[in-house]
Amino acid sequence: MYQHIIAAVDGSTHADKALLQAGLLARQVGARLTVAHIVNLQNLARADSELVPTTEGLAQAQARGRAILEQARQRLADAYDLPAELHLGDSWHGKRDMAQVLARFAKEVDADLLVLATHGRTGLRHMLMGSFIENVMRAAPCPLLVVQSRLNAAGSGARLAA
Repeated sequence: MYQHIIAAVDGSTHADKALLQAGLLARQVGARLTVAHIVNLQNLARADSELVPTTEGLAQAQARGRAILEQARQRLADAYDLPAELHLGDSWHGKRDMAQVLARFAKEVDADLLVLATHGRTGLRHMLMGSFIENVMRAAPCPLLVVQSRLNAAGSGARLAA
C-alpha cells in the first residue's frame, strides 16, 4: 500500500484535520510520514512591499513555517505517538507555484500519497483565490487524499479506524 505519505499543512484547523487523517493512515499501514509546509514569499518579492525589509521578512516567514511544522509534529506525537519528518519549502511566485513546489518535493522523495485539506471555498471566492488543490492535482506525481473541512476531527478519524 502506501510507504511514504506527505501531509501538507498551513497552520489552519482545516490542515490539522488532514494532518490527523494522514497520521492515522500512516500508523495503520506502517508508512513513513512527512509533514510539509510551503512558505508563500510572494509579498516579499513585490517592489512595493516595504513594510519589512526582505531579509527580515524572509527570516520571519521561514520561522513561522518552522513553527507550523513543529506544531504539526507535536500534534502527531500527541495523537498517535507517531514520528514525522518535516519539510519546509518556499515559493516566490504565489499559490500556483506553491503547488508546483509541493509536487516537485513529492516526486523527489517518491511519495505515494499527498494529503491536503480543502477550505471549501466556492463561487466567487474560489474564482478569485484559486484552488491550491486543483493546482496540486495537475502537478502531483501521486494520488491525493483531500480532507473536507466540514468534518470534525473525531468523526474524520473514525472513518479510517479499523
